[in-house]
Amino acid sequence: MRIFTAILLILWFLSPHDVAAQPRRTLLDAGSAGRVAAVPQGMGEALRLTRNGQVVWQARAQRFAPFRDGAAIPIGDGATAIGITGWTGGAYCCWTLHLFRRGPAGLVHLASLPLGKREPDIIRLAPPGGPAIQVADAGFDFWEAPVSLATDLHPTVPFRWTGRALEPDIAAMRRPVSAALGTACVDMAASEDHPAPEQRVTTYADLDAAVAALRARDWTVGGGGRHPGVEAARLAACLVFSGHAAEAQRLLRDAWPAGSPGLVETERQLAARLACSPFIGAVRAANAPRAPYLTGRCVPNGADQTAVFGLNWR
Repeated sequence: MRIFTAILLILWFLSPHDVAAQPRRTLLDAGSAGRVAAVPQGMGEALRLTRNGQVVWQARAQRFAPFRDGAAIPIGDGATAIGITGWTGGAYCCWTLHLFRRGPAGLVHLASLPLGKREPDIIRLAPPGGPAIQVADAGFDFWEAPVSLATDLHPTVPFRWTGRALEPDIAAMRRPVSAALGTACVDMAASEDHPAPEQRVTTYADLDAAVAALRARDWTVGGGGRHPGVEAARLAACLVFSGHAAEAQRLLRDAWPAGSPGLVETERQLAARLACSPFIGAVRAANAPRAPYLTGRCVPNGADQTAVFGLNWR
């Protein structure tokens, strides 16, 4: 274990210096329409979109790279974009997908989609039968532990291309309860050596079936596998993102056995992470006004963001 830790520390400290040594790299060249280049900056890089010699957009990360070797990415209605990923550095995190498209005014930045700890090489943006772009809210990664084997809840947001912008599709977010308890929210990672995410997720016929299945599990810490409170939180998050915040509250409170700790912490963490979600406006729009868990104010480093960590479910 000490050797493994030492290797991680060496990689952690070497990586920024390796990045800083990189030269300026043009990652997307549309000629007079604009260019996107990765420029050494500090211990990392700046990604800059320039048109006519002027910087019109930029972002920072440890390292930037073309997504899918610069292949066109369908975004809906026959339109495509080009992606560049940014990596923050670190043993477990994190990537962002920056999308660009040539428009009437030249090359433009369409969106920056947080991918969380999902590696771009195995990510799947278009689920079978779904929209051209769908992402999981990375703010729900690392649910019950701060690193490593922590569970990610994967509440998902479908996007639509309006002809001018790529934006959350609020109408498509309003899915039936059965979809939220089914395969509406699954992992974006789809590596070839694993079954498809739809085949790996547990599904439930309806809300009562989900509650019964959760209550039947062992709620003691270390009671054989993943704590059922994590699965309850996964279903609740998907219900909220599907426009059913009231049903999410009912599921959590009906499924949680009396006397079992964690319900208060789970509800606090759910509300705190929703408040700081980059998609909170769309989630609120998909739900009824002042729905449960959706009225809080974002406190990025507040204790509620990690309330579940202290339960030591792992």
